[in-house]
Amino acid sequence: MKYIKLSYIIVFLALYLIPNASISAEQDEAESFIQELGNNAIEMLSDKKLSKKQKISEFEKLLDLGFEVPLIARYALGKHWRKTPKDQREKYVDAFRSFIVDSYASRLGQFGGEKFYTNNVREDGKRGFIVSSLIETPSGTKVKVDWRLKKINNSFRIYDVVIEGISMVITQRDEFSSIIQRSGGDIEPLINRLKNF
Repeated sequence: MKYIKLSYIIVFLALYLIPNASISAEQDEAESFIQELGNNAIEMLSDKKLSKKQKISEFEKLLDLGFEVPLIARYALGKHWRKTPKDQREKYVDAFRSFIVDSYASRLGQFGGEKFYTNNVREDGKRGFIVSSLIETPSGTKVKVDWRLKKINNSFRIYDVVIEGISMVITQRDEFSSIIQRSGGDIEPLINRLKNF
């Protein structure tokens, strides 16, 4: 009888601990993903051999590798996404991606010599994680950045970046919503503005 009780306890513990072990492994994987992405970005930004055009090309590779741009674009559009026809959604997502690349290109000269390191991982909803990191500038200023990510098609993808407590998705959503409202609910002016940033 004791052995039967013991076997039940072992089975219970196994069932209880295995999912936690799986989550712990995914947390480690999520942190490694962000650390590697950050290291690659810092290395690219600090490479003086690369021209501006080459750095933009490398940035686009990192963007496509690490970020779920269509999902970020959808979150940034908020409630207006459902009201937008499919063909306009596609135009908007393309314009949104161009906007991100152009925003980066215009700030190229501001980067170089930073240090990047992760320091914490926590769960964020179902199968999602928040990886906390610090970016240290050459002057010694430390900026806290949280990366929200989850697995999409078995690969981790970033869907929001929170800098010093400010969500980039929510910030963009507020700005985009304001533009759409001023345009009488029409998304086309927003698309044009993103294209011509």
